[in-house]
Amino acid sequence: MVKDSEKYAEEDKKIKERIDSKHQFENYVVQMKATVTDKDKLGGGKLDTEDVSSILEAIEEAADWMNANDDADKDDVDDKLKEL
Repeated sequence: MVKDSEKYAEEDKKIKERIDSKHQFENYVVQMKATVTDKDKLGGGKLDTEDVSSILEAIEEAADWMNANDDADKDDVDDKLKEL
């Protein structure tokens, strides 16, 4: 029984890391979208309309990627977050 728990401990750790990375990615997407569209922050004229559109497009592409790659591993999610 102890051997089984040790055997699965590493697998559980990898799953937790993948889920944590995914949550970090999703939180970043939501936070950036809110920041760019908030009139008191960047959406209040601090960026021109073209820049806001470009940022929102990148955010949507990243969100679409995450939805299409729900089973992506931690490294892929981290790389996509850095790219965004």
